[in-house]
Amino acid sequence: MRRILGVIICCFVLATGYIAYVIAERQTALQKFARYNDSWAVSQMLSEYMRLEQRLAAYALGVESVDLDEVHLRLDIIISRLEFMQQGTLYEFVEKNASRRQLIANLKSLLDKLDQQFDVLDVDHVKALLPDMIALDGPLTALAASSVEYDVGVIDTAQREVQKLHYIYTALAGGLILCGIALIILLLRQNKLLNNAHGRMKRLTDDLRETSGELQSQNYRLEHSAHHDALTGLPNRILFRQDLEARMKTAREGGGAAVVLLFDLDGFKDVNDTLGHDVGDVLLQAVAGRLTEFSHRDDLICRLGGDEFAVVSAGLAPEPAYEFAQHLMNVVSSPYHIKDHEIKIGTCIGVAISSSEPDMEELFKRADLALYEAKALGTGHVCIFQPHMQTRLLEKKAFEADLHDALKNGEMEVYYQPQVDTFTREICGYEALLRWTHPKRGAVPPSEFIPVAEKTGMIHELGDWVLKVACCEAVLWNRPLKVAVNLSPVQFITKDLIQRVKAILKESGLDPQRLELEITESVLLDKNEQTLRILRQLKAIGIQIAMDDFGTGYSSLGSLSSFPFDKIKIDRSFIRDVTTRADALAIVELVTGIGQSLGMITIAEGIETEEELECLKRVGCDQLQGYLFGRPVPASELAHLRK
Repeated sequence: MRRILGVIICCFVLATGYIAYVIAERQTALQKFARYNDSWAVSQMLSEYMRLEQRLAAYALGVESVDLDEVHLRLDIIISRLEFMQQGTLYEFVEKNASRRQLIANLKSLLDKLDQQFDVLDVDHVKALLPDMIALDGPLTALAASSVEYDVGVIDTAQREVQKLHYIYTALAGGLILCGIALIILLLRQNKLLNNAHGRMKRLTDDLRETSGELQSQNYRLEHSAHHDALTGLPNRILFRQDLEARMKTAREGGGAAVVLLFDLDGFKDVNDTLGHDVGDVLLQAVAGRLTEFSHRDDLICRLGGDEFAVVSAGLAPEPAYEFAQHLMNVVSSPYHIKDHEIKIGTCIGVAISSSEPDMEELFKRADLALYEAKALGTGHVCIFQPHMQTRLLEKKAFEADLHDALKNGEMEVYYQPQVDTFTREICGYEALLRWTHPKRGAVPPSEFIPVAEKTGMIHELGDWVLKVACCEAVLWNRPLKVAVNLSPVQFITKDLIQRVKAILKESGLDPQRLELEITESVLLDKNEQTLRILRQLKAIGIQIAMDDFGTGYSSLGSLSSFPFDKIKIDRSFIRDVTTRADALAIVELVTGIGQSLGMITIAEGIETEEELECLKRVGCDQLQGYLFGRPVPASELAHLRK
């Protein structure tokens, strides 16, 4: 389209220029028509010349009507006509022919002579001039005729040129008209295209405006989703961090101290496990609703994940912060009514108030430490962070680091305590017990480091090491005594427990029937097919299974009949009072009777006196273990058992 318009405009420019040229040529051609005036001027000069000649002849004949003034007038007229002959196109016409030049020269000479003698002109002079004048009549007449003939030719030629130029002009005008029409059509089409483009652009603009609005809404939703929890609609961890950082910056600039209240829902897992995750989700939404209604306008309520929540506030001193946390705990702990269920949950709250913390992470860690302290006290407690909590945390981390390095540093050792027959006092086996002697801490009780090992996951490495050392030691004994090894609940639920036990037995060469694995009653908390399958697989290998600390946990008579235990180990807490309390003795009798009824061996631990021994003999307990028969000793003191 642009090229077509460019071509049409170029045609317009060229046509306009050429029209200007045609107009100029036509003007030149029209000027040629003025040649007709030249022939008329020659004819007029001839006519005036003949009149002058006639008047002079009449004057010579003495005609009275002839006046010299009239003759002089005629002479002036013919002289002016002659001057005209010496100008412009007539001059060019005369100059083209030598005879014409001569004729005009003769005429001029004659007229000049007459003009010079006019003052003394008489009849004789006139008669003397008339022959010369008559001699010029013919040539002048011929000159007039040739002038007319020449002008007629020039005019014909000019007429043809004008006609040709007229045709050209007409064609150009027609072409310009057609170009104009084409230009108008193109402009109309272009205008239509522009209108269409404008319409499309307007629609596109509207679409873009609508899309932009949708994108803005989408961006707002995405930003909201990025900073808020999808389930409860509360701000999430990202917004929590941003808000806490801003409040700490304000506090550093002289504003109110930033306050973090951290808490989770005690018993929430039980709600999910018993009533389902749908009820758990509704419970979280209900908690979020209560928190939103309870909070102050400037507080930020956040769900950090799972059942963990946080409240960020500012400008609270320790006492008001404690009261605020207590009130918050009461609000959260009130019963919930969800789908015909009344749900009661508890919580503990850890509080941290900003002072000299370097950043937000440190303040959050302090709130977490305070929550840990509150949980240690039990449900329904509030703790505000104190510096000694940080000290305990550092001590805890140092303890974990020492425990992590204890095995490779050779600080761990397996001790063995004998298990004897109740009636013969003959040793029937040993229990392998892990002992840790730290170069600075000294002897660390298992009750302190075993829970830490279970929490950090080191119990797998320690448990395998104890089992391997005990099996390798038992292989060296000269009697087929059993060796009992404690198995942590954390170890028991691992998928490769059977493979690891088999590998250790194969490596050590110990007969599986000499190995006894002791598990605590907490293993029975989750009664499922996997637990039963592992116990049966261990039994299938030939390993004996003993229930440790029976009566102190969650076991029941149903558990004893459902799981294939070979031995029941009565906890020392019952043995301690067996000689002084009838109820303790009754419990020991009951457990012993159950073991006999189910074909299980019963063994009592913690025997320290002969009186306790006699009581256990009377109730029929099969085996005993305690300081009365021997304290736990390292393998070096069992040299008498080695082959």
